[in-house]
Parts: sequence; structure tokens; C-alpha cells
Amino acid sequence: MPGSTCDHLLISLPYLHGPGLEHCPVPGGHARVLWTLPVTTAEIEFRRRHGHEALEQCFDEAEIIPTDPFRASVV
Repeated sequence: MPGSTCDHLLISLPYLHGPGLEHCPVPGGHARVLWTLPVTTAEIEFRRRHGHEALEQCFDEAEIIPTDPFRASVV
């Protein structure tokens, strides 16, 4: 998105909404819902070094709006 520092997408569990959103019953079974978060290059590099959980902890501490492509990097 023009003007955004978020130049990557991260596939993640919908952690703000918990397992009630992640596992969705549908006729004949269930669907697993994941979301894509706009993230920065620095956040991707942080994830590679420290792991997914560490990055999500940074998101929680910064109280990001996960759908905001214009947010500042948390690392």
C-alpha cells in the first residue's frame, strides 16, 4: 500500500479473538480461520531471530491495530 512501511504479510492465528474465531463450524466439518497481518521488514527479521511468539508479544505490548497498514514497527 503506498505510504505504508508494512511491506510483508504474516499469516497468523486470530489471537485477539481466540479459538472461537479460529475454529469455525461449517456444514460437514469445520474451517480453520487464519488472518494476514501487515508487517514491516524489521518485524519479519525479528521473527526469524526470536520466533513467532516473541513477535506476537511485541504486538500485544504495543497494542497494535492489526489491520492498520500505516502503523509503526514494533521493533
